[in-house]
Amino acid sequence: MLELLSLAFILPLLQLVMYAWHYYEKNAISDFAAFSYNSFYTSTLAAVIAVAIAWTVNVYRRLRGDGISVAPMRLASMGYAVPGTVLAIGVMLVLTRGDHVINDVATAYGWGRPGLVLSGTMVALLAAFVVRFSAVAIGSIESSMAKIPPSLDMAARTMGCTTTGVIRRVHLPLIRRGTLIAMLLVFIESMKELNAAILLRPFNFETLATYVYNFTSDEHLEYAALPAILLVVVGLIPLILINRSLEQKYQ
Repeated sequence: MLELLSLAFILPLLQLVMYAWHYYEKNAISDFAAFSYNSFYTSTLAAVIAVAIAWTVNVYRRLRGDGISVAPMRLASMGYAVPGTVLAIGVMLVLTRGDHVINDVATAYGWGRPGLVLSGTMVALLAAFVVRFSAVAIGSIESSMAKIPPSLDMAARTMGCTTTGVIRRVHLPLIRRGTLIAMLLVFIESMKELNAAILLRPFNFETLATYVYNFTSDEHLEYAALPAILLVVVGLIPLILINRSLEQKYQ
């Protein structure tokens, strides 16, 4: 097990560290900082939106409790099964059509043509991340909410709680851990997503994943080392927090 870990992770990581150390002065640190901010910003927004969607569909199913209520949850989870490139093309087609409608309406009212409001901005990238990774958040929150017995909802209702009160005073405290895990998982996946980011990112907008890809495609591995290490660290820290959270849960 240790040998496999060394060959698959430790030795490549040490090689990246050596590259980053020797070529640190030749890296465009200002660009690297800007692209890191882009990745953190878009991934955080995608995580927040995906968790909000996951909360909505799970609470809707919880409150209705019939067979129809599961349809929005399953529909919102379908994006995870679609390859990133195919999903990006689908998002681009839909948003491009939306841009045409917006420009036609603006022209009809004499406001001029605003241009690519949806497909040429960060909206497209966020839409792809949310559609693709909402299933991760939905699954995490669904498993947490399934552990809440229906008797708690009934008890809260008999004590005079409204629907909003049940959600705020019963559901939210009990699935807080699952919500945090869902947000971290979507954040990690969004940070690593490459195919959708390459196709949908706005002009002069790079993420860490596309930044690494640009250098590796030109066989400049030494310049891709620093952002690659950051991607590894960003992926490891949330996973460590999730594992510790789960260990505390089952102790």
